[in-house]
Amino acid sequence: MKQRAWMGVAGFVASIAVLGTYLMGPGAGSVAGQNTDRLFGVVEGTEVDLSFKMGGSIAELKVKEGDEVKAGQLVATLNNEELLAKREQAQAAYKLAVVRMEQAKKGVAVTDHSSSAQVDQALAAVNAAQAQYEANKNGARMEEVAQLKAKLEAALSAKEIAQTQLDRMKTLYQEGAVPQVKVEEAQMQYEKALAEYTAAEEQLKMAKTGARKEQLDAAQAQLQQATAAYKQAVAARGQVGLKQLDVKSAEAGVQQAKGALDEIDAYLNNTKLFSPVDGIVKSVAVQKGELVSQGFTVVTIQAKADLFVKFYVSEFAISHLKAGDKVSLYVPALNRNVEAQIASIAPAADFAVKKATQELGDRDIRSFQVKLNLSEGELRPGLTVEWPLEGAGDGE
Repeated sequence: MKQRAWMGVAGFVASIAVLGTYLMGPGAGSVAGQNTDRLFGVVEGTEVDLSFKMGGSIAELKVKEGDEVKAGQLVATLNNEELLAKREQAQAAYKLAVVRMEQAKKGVAVTDHSSSAQVDQALAAVNAAQAQYEANKNGARMEEVAQLKAKLEAALSAKEIAQTQLDRMKTLYQEGAVPQVKVEEAQMQYEKALAEYTAAEEQLKMAKTGARKEQLDAAQAQLQQATAAYKQAVAARGQVGLKQLDVKSAEAGVQQAKGALDEIDAYLNNTKLFSPVDGIVKSVAVQKGELVSQGFTVVTIQAKADLFVKFYVSEFAISHLKAGDKVSLYVPALNRNVEAQIASIAPAADFAVKKATQELGDRDIRSFQVKLNLSEGELRPGLTVEWPLEGAGDGE
């Protein structure tokens, strides 16, 4: 965006007008007997140069010179076939990354649950095998037989409860009320209870009849197998940590793929050129199909708002003015007066509007730039305006 100002032209015209007033002598430019300087200026406005943030060929021009545009209106587009193809690739990569992340999360959930259940089940089998081996090895007393009977009854009760829970979970699963993992969990609990019941039953039987050597050897082998299975289950549970790292890696992959997709979308958005202001198209510098570089001015828009005019006022008139004052300007092209408001007054003088002569006591008269904002809808940049300053004089 760039503000163009005809400051030099306005200053030159204003200088000639003011100098002409002084060269004509005292009283020149007076109105109704008052000492009045009639200053001349040119209406200026804000021009906006629109350009693309990236290079490419023009696909379509939506405006032409003289068209009125609104803020946010699309004015031109670039060809984007290559970017659309890249976006499809980026979107596919993003979807694949999401699928991999979901698979990794499910793997962790299943592995974590299964490994914990397997460890518990293996530990129960070890304890049962250990108890059976000890019973075969040492024999049993009457008190131990009574304890084994109570243990068998408790194991039977636990097995029946586990069986009931398993049947209930299967029914709920068939009805779609619970997931498959709940059935698997109930199945593991039942198998655990069944193993404990079988071990208790065998222990009681052996306690009553006594163990033979081959039975003792079998119990020892069963204990060794149960111990090995328990160690294997513990090792499997250690793999859960590695799978959790896989989940984090998959999540990072999703973020990376999403970033690539967002980048392509940003590039696609840069192939569209919108007007930032309400205004009139002053010029169109390209044609459809033409190749343009990044930052090249495609369309120039003359903003409707922000019209202003600059005058150079002598130091004797400046004391009567202040920012915010409303003044009346005459527009010859419209043959009427318009209202303006003083926007700013330069803090320092720019140049002399009247140079000193050789006469004793003569001095330069300096000027200050005064900017006036215009709100008249019919005004256009380039129109001449006049500002009569009553009482300005030349300081004499």
